[in-house]
Amino acid sequence: MKNITNSDISQYTGRSNSTVAGWSSKQPKMLEIIRLGALCKKNNLDEEKIIKLIELQEMIRGKA
Repeated sequence: MKNITNSDISQYTGRSNSTVAGWSSKQPKMLEIIRLGALCKKNNLDEEKIIKLIELQEMIRGKA
């Protein structure tokens, strides 16, 4: 899976790198949500794929 940088978030949101960096201290929860969305976008994960990954994880945990 590809890592998400502040530069990636800047590109996806149309905000400057300094704005995104400022979110770390001013809006950390918002930045976390945006980072998750950017991770999904960068790795081509749509809602259906995410649901399947969660189901797979639950199946694996059930067998452990």
